[in-house]
Amino acid sequence: MSSSMLQLSETTDYVAWDAWVDQSAQGTIFSNSRFLRSLNTRFRLFTIQDGHQVVALLSVIEDEAENIVRFPFTPYQGILFLHDESLLPRQKILDEFRITEFIVGELTQRYCHMVLPCSWNFEDIRPFLWHNYHVHAAAHFTVQPRYTAVLDLKSMDVSRYPAQVRACRRQELKKSSAFTINGKASVDDFSRLYIATFARQEITLEHNSLALVQSIISQAVAQGYGRLSSCDTSAGPASMCLFLYDKTRAYYLFAANEPAQRNTGAATRLIFDNIFEARRRGLDELDFVGVNSPDRGDFKLSFNPELKLYFELNYAAIGASAKTRDGA
Repeated sequence: MSSSMLQLSETTDYVAWDAWVDQSAQGTIFSNSRFLRSLNTRFRLFTIQDGHQVVALLSVIEDEAENIVRFPFTPYQGILFLHDESLLPRQKILDEFRITEFIVGELTQRYCHMVLPCSWNFEDIRPFLWHNYHVHAAAHFTVQPRYTAVLDLKSMDVSRYPAQVRACRRQELKKSSAFTINGKASVDDFSRLYIATFARQEITLEHNSLALVQSIISQAVAQGYGRLSSCDTSAGPASMCLFLYDKTRAYYLFAANEPAQRNTGAATRLIFDNIFEARRRGLDELDFVGVNSPDRGDFKLSFNPELKLYFELNYAAIGASAKTRDGA
Protein backbone atom coordinates (compact mmCIF):
# COMPACT_ATOMS: atom_id res chain seq x y z
CA MET A 1 0.00 0.00 0.00
CA SER A 2 1.42 3.37 -1.07
CA SER A 3 0.57 6.47 0.95
CA SER A 4 0.22 8.40 -2.32
CA MET A 5 -2.78 6.21 -3.23
CA LEU A 6 -4.71 7.03 -0.05
CA GLN A 7 -7.59 9.48 0.05
CA LEU A 8 -9.44 11.00 2.99
CA SER A 9 -13.15 11.72 2.51
CA GLU A 10 -15.97 12.80 4.79
CA THR A 11 -19.11 10.66 5.00
CA THR A 12 -22.61 11.02 6.41
CA ASP A 13 -23.66 7.47 5.58
CA TYR A 14 -24.31 6.38 9.16
CA VAL A 15 -25.43 2.85 8.27
CA ALA A 16 -22.25 2.05 6.37
CA TRP A 17 -20.13 3.84 8.99
CA ASP A 18 -21.52 1.81 11.89
CA ALA A 19 -21.00 -1.44 9.99
CA TRP A 20 -17.36 -0.50 9.40
CA VAL A 21 -16.89 0.43 13.07
CA ASP A 22 -18.17 -3.02 14.06
CA GLN A 23 -15.55 -4.63 11.80
CA SER A 24 -12.57 -2.75 13.26
CA ALA A 25 -10.46 -4.01 16.16
CA GLN A 26 -10.26 -0.38 17.33
CA GLY A 27 -14.01 0.17 16.98
CA THR A 28 -16.01 0.99 20.10
CA ILE A 29 -19.51 2.24 20.85
CA PHE A 30 -17.99 5.72 21.20
CA SER A 31 -17.32 5.86 17.44
CA ASN A 32 -20.81 4.62 16.61
CA SER A 33 -22.95 7.31 14.97
CA ARG A 34 -25.82 6.72 17.40
CA PHE A 35 -23.62 7.54 20.38
CA LEU A 36 -22.03 10.52 18.63
CA ARG A 37 -25.44 11.97 17.79
CA SER A 38 -26.52 11.62 21.43
CA LEU A 39 -23.81 14.15 22.37
CA ASN A 40 -25.64 16.96 20.55
CA THR A 41 -22.37 18.45 19.39
CA ARG A 42 -20.37 18.86 16.17
CA PHE A 43 -18.65 15.70 14.91
CA ARG A 44 -17.22 14.56 11.60
CA LEU A 45 -16.72 11.10 10.13
CA PHE A 46 -13.84 10.43 7.76
CA THR A 47 -13.03 7.39 5.67
CA ILE A 48 -9.55 6.60 4.34
CA GLN A 49 -9.66 4.81 1.01
CA ASP A 50 -7.08 2.95 -1.00
CA GLY A 51 -8.67 3.12 -4.43
CA HIS A 52 -12.28 1.99 -3.89
CA GLN A 53 -11.53 0.12 -0.67
CA VAL A 54 -12.10 1.70 2.76
CA VAL A 55 -9.03 0.82 4.84
CA ALA A 56 -9.48 3.04 7.89
CA LEU A 57 -11.90 5.35 9.69
CA LEU A 58 -11.51 8.48 11.77
CA SER A 59 -14.21 10.15 13.86
CA VAL A 60 -13.51 13.54 15.43
CA ILE A 61 -15.46 15.87 17.71
CA GLU A 62 -15.00 19.59 17.10
CA ASP A 63 -15.61 22.67 19.21
CA GLU A 64 -16.97 26.00 17.95
CA ALA A 65 -13.50 27.01 16.72
CA GLU A 66 -13.26 23.77 14.72
CA ASN A 67 -10.55 22.28 16.92
CA ILE A 68 -10.60 18.52 17.56
CA VAL A 69 -11.38 18.03 21.24
CA ARG A 70 -11.70 15.26 23.79
CA PHE A 71 -15.38 15.48 24.63
CA PRO A 72 -16.88 14.54 28.02
CA PHE A 73 -17.80 10.86 28.44
CA THR A 74 -16.13 9.95 25.14
CA PRO A 75 -12.91 8.15 26.10
CA TYR A 76 -11.93 6.76 22.69
CA GLN A 77 -12.00 8.20 19.18
CA GLY A 78 -8.91 8.18 16.96
CA ILE A 79 -8.05 5.89 14.05
CA LEU A 80 -9.87 2.63 13.29
CA PHE A 81 -8.31 0.17 10.86
CA LEU A 82 -10.12 -2.18 8.48
CA HIS A 83 -7.92 -5.12 7.49
CA ASP A 84 -8.05 -8.15 5.28
CA GLU A 85 -8.03 -11.04 7.78
CA SER A 86 -5.44 -12.88 5.69
CA LEU A 87 -2.89 -10.08 6.12
CA LEU A 88 0.42 -11.22 7.62
CA PRO A 89 1.58 -9.47 10.84
CA ARG A 90 4.50 -7.76 9.09
CA GLN A 91 2.16 -6.43 6.40
CA LYS A 92 -0.33 -5.25 8.99
CA ILE A 93 2.38 -3.25 10.80
CA LEU A 94 3.50 -1.58 7.57
CA ASP A 95 -0.04 -0.81 6.41
CA GLU A 96 -1.11 0.66 9.74
CA PHE A 97 2.02 2.80 9.88
CA ARG A 98 1.48 4.18 6.36
CA ILE A 99 -2.20 4.85 6.97
CA THR A 100 -1.47 6.61 10.26
CA GLU A 101 1.33 8.64 8.70
CA PHE A 102 -1.06 9.73 5.94
CA ILE A 103 -3.75 10.70 8.46
CA VAL A 104 -1.27 12.69 10.55
CA GLY A 105 -0.32 14.68 7.45
CA GLU A 106 -3.97 15.35 6.59
CA LEU A 107 -4.95 16.37 10.11
CA THR A 108 -2.04 18.75 10.66
CA GLN A 109 -3.00 20.54 7.44
CA ARG A 110 -6.64 20.87 8.49
CA TYR A 111 -6.45 21.56 12.24
CA CYS A 112 -4.40 23.90 14.43
CA HIS A 113 -5.34 22.08 17.64
CA MET A 114 -6.37 18.52 18.27
CA VAL A 115 -6.80 15.96 21.02
CA LEU A 116 -7.12 12.37 19.86
CA PRO A 117 -7.91 9.76 22.54
CA CYS A 118 -7.16 6.43 20.89
CA SER A 119 -8.56 2.99 21.58
CA TRP A 120 -6.42 0.68 23.71
CA ASN A 121 -6.28 -1.53 20.61
CA PHE A 122 -4.42 1.21 18.73
CA GLU A 123 -0.79 0.22 19.30
CA ASP A 124 1.63 2.02 16.98
CA ILE A 125 1.80 5.76 17.70
CA ARG A 126 5.20 6.26 16.00
CA PRO A 127 3.80 8.34 13.10
CA PHE A 128 2.50 10.84 15.66
CA LEU A 129 5.78 10.87 17.59
CA TRP A 130 7.83 11.24 14.39
CA HIS A 131 5.83 14.11 12.90
CA ASN A 132 8.37 16.93 12.28
CA TYR A 133 10.93 14.65 13.93
CA HIS A 134 13.97 16.46 12.48
CA VAL A 135 12.53 19.98 12.80
CA HIS A 136 13.09 21.11 16.37
CA ALA A 137 11.22 24.42 16.07
CA ALA A 138 8.13 22.89 14.45
CA ALA A 139 4.96 21.64 16.14
CA HIS A 140 5.00 18.12 17.58
CA PHE A 141 2.49 15.77 19.11
CA THR A 142 2.66 15.12 22.83
CA VAL A 143 1.42 11.89 24.37
CA GLN A 144 -0.61 11.43 27.53
CA PRO A 145 -0.68 7.80 28.71
CA ARG A 146 -3.99 6.69 30.19
CA TYR A 147 -5.37 3.42 31.52
CA THR A 148 -8.55 1.44 31.47
CA ALA A 149 -9.43 -2.02 32.77
CA VAL A 150 -10.92 -4.82 30.67
CA LEU A 151 -12.56 -7.98 31.93
CA ASP A 152 -12.42 -11.13 29.78
CA LEU A 153 -15.98 -12.46 29.55
CA LYS A 154 -15.37 -15.04 26.86
CA SER A 155 -13.40 -17.41 29.09
CA MET A 156 -15.18 -16.51 32.32
CA ASP A 157 -16.49 -19.30 34.54
CA VAL A 158 -19.51 -17.55 36.08
CA SER A 159 -19.68 -19.92 39.05
CA ARG A 160 -16.03 -19.27 39.96
CA TYR A 161 -15.82 -15.58 39.12
CA PRO A 162 -16.89 -14.20 42.55
CA ALA A 163 -13.93 -16.01 44.13
CA GLN A 164 -11.58 -14.07 41.81
CA VAL A 165 -12.59 -10.59 42.97
CA ARG A 166 -11.33 -8.79 46.06
CA ALA A 167 -12.60 -10.17 49.39
CA CYS A 168 -14.43 -6.94 50.30
CA ARG A 169 -16.44 -7.19 47.06
CA ARG A 170 -17.52 -10.73 47.94
CA GLN A 171 -18.59 -9.54 51.38
CA GLU A 172 -20.60 -6.69 49.86
CA LEU A 173 -22.21 -9.06 47.36
CA LYS A 174 -23.35 -11.30 50.22
CA LYS A 175 -24.51 -8.31 52.26
CA SER A 176 -26.71 -7.05 49.40
CA SER A 177 -28.08 -10.42 48.28
CA ALA A 178 -31.66 -9.62 49.34
CA PHE A 179 -31.83 -6.41 47.29
CA THR A 180 -33.72 -6.19 43.99
CA ILE A 181 -32.18 -5.54 40.57
CA ASN A 182 -34.23 -3.41 38.19
CA GLY A 183 -32.97 -3.69 34.60
CA LYS A 184 -35.24 -0.89 33.34
CA ALA A 185 -34.53 1.93 35.75
CA SER A 186 -35.76 5.51 35.41
CA VAL A 187 -33.65 8.32 33.94
CA ASP A 188 -35.27 10.70 36.43
CA ASP A 189 -34.20 8.48 39.34
CA PHE A 190 -30.68 8.35 37.94
CA SER A 191 -30.55 12.14 37.60
CA ARG A 192 -31.59 12.52 41.23
CA LEU A 193 -28.92 10.11 42.45
CA TYR A 194 -26.32 11.60 40.11
CA ILE A 195 -26.92 15.10 41.50
CA ALA A 196 -26.82 13.73 45.06
CA THR A 197 -23.56 11.86 44.38
CA PHE A 198 -21.82 15.11 43.39
CA ALA A 199 -23.52 17.14 46.11
CA ARG A 200 -22.02 14.79 48.71
CA GLN A 201 -18.62 15.91 47.37
CA GLU A 202 -19.76 19.57 47.53
CA ILE A 203 -19.88 19.78 43.72
CA THR A 204 -22.79 21.44 41.95
CA LEU A 205 -23.47 20.02 38.50
CA GLU A 206 -23.88 22.51 35.69
CA HIS A 207 -27.13 22.27 33.75
CA ASN A 208 -25.33 21.51 30.47
CA SER A 209 -23.40 18.64 32.04
CA LEU A 210 -26.53 17.02 33.46
CA ALA A 211 -28.39 17.52 30.18
CA LEU A 212 -25.55 15.76 28.32
CA VAL A 213 -25.68 12.79 30.71
CA GLN A 214 -29.45 12.56 30.33
CA SER A 215 -29.21 12.70 26.53
CA ILE A 216 -26.59 9.93 26.42
CA ILE A 217 -28.66 7.70 28.71
CA SER A 218 -32.00 8.37 27.02
CA GLN A 219 -30.69 7.72 23.51
CA ALA A 220 -28.76 4.59 24.53
CA VAL A 221 -31.77 3.02 26.25
CA ALA A 222 -34.24 4.05 23.55
CA GLN A 223 -32.07 2.69 20.74
CA GLY A 224 -31.14 -0.52 22.52
CA TYR A 225 -27.39 -0.11 22.95
CA GLY A 226 -27.55 0.79 26.64
CA ARG A 227 -28.91 -0.61 29.88
CA LEU A 228 -29.81 1.64 32.81
CA SER A 229 -30.21 -0.52 35.91
CA SER A 230 -30.60 -0.04 39.63
CA CYS A 231 -30.13 -1.99 42.83
CA ASP A 232 -33.14 -1.24 45.02
CA THR A 233 -33.68 -1.56 48.75
CA SER A 234 -36.87 -0.99 50.72
CA ALA A 235 -35.86 2.69 50.77
CA GLY A 236 -35.71 2.92 46.97
CA PRO A 237 -32.83 2.88 44.43
CA ALA A 238 -29.53 2.66 46.30
CA SER A 239 -27.22 2.45 43.30
CA MET A 240 -27.66 2.97 39.55
CA CYS A 241 -25.44 2.63 36.51
CA LEU A 242 -25.44 2.79 32.71
CA PHE A 243 -23.67 0.17 30.60
CA LEU A 244 -23.32 0.61 26.85
CA TYR A 245 -22.94 -2.22 24.33
CA ASP A 246 -21.49 -2.76 20.90
CA LYS A 247 -20.89 -5.94 18.90
CA THR A 248 -17.90 -7.00 21.02
CA ARG A 249 -18.05 -5.59 24.53
CA ALA A 250 -19.89 -3.78 27.31
CA TYR A 251 -18.81 -0.37 28.67
CA TYR A 252 -19.33 0.90 32.23
CA LEU A 253 -20.06 4.59 31.63
CA PHE A 254 -22.12 6.16 34.44
CA ALA A 255 -22.77 5.35 38.09
CA ALA A 256 -24.58 7.09 40.93
CA ASN A 257 -25.34 6.15 44.53
CA GLU A 258 -27.81 7.29 47.13
CA PRO A 259 -25.51 8.88 49.79
CA ALA A 260 -27.48 7.45 52.71
CA GLN A 261 -27.11 3.92 51.28
CA ARG A 262 -23.46 4.02 50.17
CA ASN A 263 -22.43 1.29 52.58
CA THR A 264 -25.13 -1.23 51.76
CA GLY A 265 -23.12 -3.08 49.11
CA ALA A 266 -25.69 -2.15 46.45
CA ALA A 267 -23.08 -0.70 44.07
CA THR A 268 -21.08 -3.94 44.11
CA ARG A 269 -24.20 -6.06 43.62
CA LEU A 270 -25.15 -3.94 40.62
CA ILE A 271 -21.72 -4.28 39.00
CA PHE A 272 -21.86 -8.07 39.39
CA ASP A 273 -25.30 -8.12 37.80
CA ASN A 274 -24.11 -6.06 34.83
CA ILE A 275 -21.04 -8.24 34.36
CA PHE A 276 -23.25 -11.32 34.20
CA GLU A 277 -25.72 -9.51 31.92
CA ALA A 278 -22.89 -8.74 29.46
CA ARG A 279 -21.90 -12.42 29.62
CA ARG A 280 -25.52 -13.45 28.93
CA ARG A 281 -25.50 -11.17 25.86
CA GLY A 282 -22.58 -13.18 24.47
CA LEU A 283 -20.07 -10.31 24.59
CA ASP A 284 -16.34 -10.99 24.70
CA GLU A 285 -15.20 -8.23 27.05
CA LEU A 286 -16.28 -5.59 29.54
CA ASP A 287 -14.43 -2.26 29.53
CA PHE A 288 -14.60 -0.43 32.86
CA VAL A 289 -13.84 2.81 30.93
CA GLY A 290 -10.95 4.38 32.75
CA VAL A 291 -8.96 3.73 35.92
CA ASN A 292 -7.29 7.13 35.98
CA SER A 293 -8.22 8.36 39.44
CA PRO A 294 -7.23 6.62 42.70
CA ASP A 295 -10.53 5.72 44.37
CA ARG A 296 -12.53 5.02 41.23
CA GLY A 297 -9.67 3.09 39.69
CA ASP A 298 -9.22 0.96 42.80
CA PHE A 299 -12.93 0.08 42.88
CA LYS A 300 -12.95 -1.01 39.24
CA LEU A 301 -9.73 -3.02 39.52
CA SER A 302 -11.13 -4.91 42.50
CA PHE A 303 -13.31 -6.87 40.03
CA ASN A 304 -10.18 -8.53 38.60
CA PRO A 305 -9.97 -7.00 35.10
CA GLU A 306 -6.75 -6.64 33.11
CA LEU A 307 -5.06 -3.24 32.99
CA LYS A 308 -4.89 -1.70 29.49
CA LEU A 309 -2.76 1.24 28.34
CA TYR A 310 -4.06 3.70 25.78
CA PHE A 311 -2.85 7.06 24.49
CA GLU A 312 -4.21 10.56 24.20
CA LEU A 313 -2.41 12.51 21.45
CA ASN A 314 -2.25 16.30 21.63
CA TYR A 315 -1.19 18.77 18.97
CA ALA A 316 -0.99 22.56 18.77
CA ALA A 317 0.38 24.31 15.70
CA ILE A 318 3.14 26.83 16.33
CA GLY A 319 1.71 30.31 16.75
CA ALA A 320 -1.92 29.17 16.99
CA SER A 321 -4.00 30.35 19.93
CA ALA A 322 -5.29 27.51 22.07
CA LYS A 323 -9.03 27.06 22.35
CA THR A 324 -10.01 23.56 23.33
CA ARG A 325 -12.74 21.96 25.38
CA ASP A 326 -11.56 19.63 28.10
CA GLY A 327 -13.17 16.23 28.50
CA ALA A 328 -14.28 14.29 31.57
